[in-house]
Amino acid sequence: MIATTILAKVDNERLQRGVEGLASGAYTITLATQTEAEIRGFVANGDGKEYGVVLSEGQAFCSCKDAMYRKGVCKHSVALALYTIRTPRVAVVKDVQTEARPIVMPKLAKTRPGWAFAA
Repeated sequence: MIATTILAKVDNERLQRGVEGLASGAYTITLATQTEAEIRGFVANGDGKEYGVVLSEGQAFCSCKDAMYRKGVCKHSVALALYTIRTPRVAVVKDVQTEARPIVMPKLAKTRPGWAFAA
């Protein structure tokens, strides 16, 4: 699992900050996509700043200055990883009745001037 491999790489200080921020509700997590190979989301802190976070098998990317300059796993990446562990994906069940049907467009034809359709 991607989240656990990312959490194994983080230092204790960043792990503690991520856990505290998530537990206290200081971070708001918005999950964009989650696949077997990648997790993408946004982490907003209490000041309203939002950071884009991408977690993949071997690495974590965050748009915060800490992750950019230190080139390591930041507290925002920790928060997203913990959020995905705590909030499991819900399987999407396909409903046959509400399945999208193709739209059929009527065929247009040329008509002569002055022609009218009799009702």
